[in-house]
Amino acid sequence: MKVKNIILRGLYQSLGLAAYCILIAFIMSNLSKLFPNTCVTINLLQVFMFLIIFLVSALITGSIALAYPISLAFRKNIKEAAFIVLSTILWSILFLIIALITAIIIHKP
Repeated sequence: MKVKNIILRGLYQSLGLAAYCILIAFIMSNLSKLFPNTCVTINLLQVFMFLIIFLVSALITGSIALAYPISLAFRKNIKEAAFIVLSTILWSILFLIIALITAIIIHKP
């Protein structure tokens, strides 16, 4: 696989992860609008729901980021698989930096 394809694959996987994180953040920040008359004071239920969301998110993001590299590794293309994972990590770090800079600019006092 060409280096350009590896970098693009990492970019696409990282974009998928970012989109999923934005979706979950949007849903979690709007839960009070989705359930306006619900009293959410049951601690056990809150912890349970958080852990289930955390586990499902880990499974989904793991699938987005690792399914193709694992497939490559099973086909003995370990070097390409490692480079795709590295590319995904680097793109995700870049998106994190962009998000932090954006947050600093938006919330500047």
